[in-house]
Amino acid sequence: MPETIYRTEEEVVTAANRALHKTLKEFIPREELDEIEDKLAGYGTNRKGYLGDLIERYVFGIANNGRAEADFKLAGIELKSTPLRRHKTKRYVAKERLVFSMIDYDKVISERWETSSFLEKNRLLLIMFYLYLDKGQSVLDYEFEFVHLLDLLEDISEQDAEQIRKDWQFIIDKIRRGDAHLLSEGDTFYLGACTKARNSRVVRDQPMSRTPAKPRAFSLKQAYLNHLIQRNLLGARPDAESIYRGEKHDMTIDEVVEDKFGPYIGKSDTEIMQILGWRTDSRPKNFKRLLANRILTGTGSNKIEEFEKADVTLRVVTLETDGSLRESISFPAFDYKNLITQLWYDQKEEIMSDFHAELEMSRFLFVVFQKTAEGAVRLSKVKFWNFPAEDFPEAERVFDLALRCIEEGRYRDLPKITGSPVAHVRPHAKDSSDTQETPQGTQEIKRSFWLNAKYIESVLKA
Repeated sequence: MPETIYRTEEEVVTAANRALHKTLKEFIPREELDEIEDKLAGYGTNRKGYLGDLIERYVFGIANNGRAEADFKLAGIELKSTPLRRHKTKRYVAKERLVFSMIDYDKVISERWETSSFLEKNRLLLIMFYLYLDKGQSVLDYEFEFVHLLDLLEDISEQDAEQIRKDWQFIIDKIRRGDAHLLSEGDTFYLGACTKARNSRVVRDQPMSRTPAKPRAFSLKQAYLNHLIQRNLLGARPDAESIYRGEKHDMTIDEVVEDKFGPYIGKSDTEIMQILGWRTDSRPKNFKRLLANRILTGTGSNKIEEFEKADVTLRVVTLETDGSLRESISFPAFDYKNLITQLWYDQKEEIMSDFHAELEMSRFLFVVFQKTAEGAVRLSKVKFWNFPAEDFPEAERVFDLALRCIEEGRYRDLPKITGSPVAHVRPHAKDSSDTQETPQGTQEIKRSFWLNAKYIESVLKA
């Protein structure tokens, strides 16, 4: 069958729209189905690349080129397919991040953003969203729900485009310093450097260091892809406050945050309230969090648009007069029976455990207050932080120990704060009656993973 030539954006989009509300199986000749299903069985769960090849061949009539150029070269369009999940309130959400091409460590260190291989290949994206139902579903039965043509520079806000450029630059600068082995998705806000290896033993050379690094690819983070789905596909209005009110749109998120908090560093919570014109008769438990929100957005809203798009977790902590931190940092409570089905990194599915993903992908903003000898509480600093690559082996050890204890019903032996310099497991419940069923059929109080107070204290002092 001769290959179809696409010269314009309209031709590509028209062809894509023919797939809406259809499955891939409807495009494949019946006489070829058996051979394709046999190949899919051979791929097992590692079939995402083959799915893309099938879409190119049967929906668009083009061959997979495997080159650095866009899939539709003449039209300048790169084809991407990505799964959606149904959601109770938002209708649809992204199942995963949107992964681009592999990062060529040798090549990217000599590139500039404006002429980068990433932008040349991925500026104009045709994204085909299909509905994912369950693990047992054949990729041939995925139904295409939406088709969207996205210009990464023109179809998003000015500040988002600038943040993606800054994220790209951060990744490149880290590789130039010889730190490709220390890259993490939590390093950046919207554009990430995600791992692309079947297991931790797969590494490659990097040009500026003798230390081998994991293979990585550029990706749009899942939280940001969700923002695009809600805004561009479903037409939802923002229900969160933006930090960019009154700020220049060419500033990045960290620059805006620094600009917002800068005038209040060193001032007491009472002084900050007076400057903000905020009067309240009582101070609720989350008072300092509300104060931080008012500094960022001018309101007490807990929902901040840029933090939701970037999967940033805002943590307000209070240091003692001597600079020590008493409270550890918690993650969401886990389900005992679900947790033991997870692996730290599932090689077959190419997915992380929930705890691993939270550490790898999340970025934290610490808003730090400190008590004074006079009884005041002053804003000390604000700091963006993500979990460092060198501490993942210890976090994995704690995770594996927790799994063994749960599998064996040894709940009193779950990892304690004295057993690791980084993390531990402890209760995360409303009260003693807030329990969950265990794999053994008993009830145990809800628990979660925590980052140790001393560990976070050392982070804040760095």
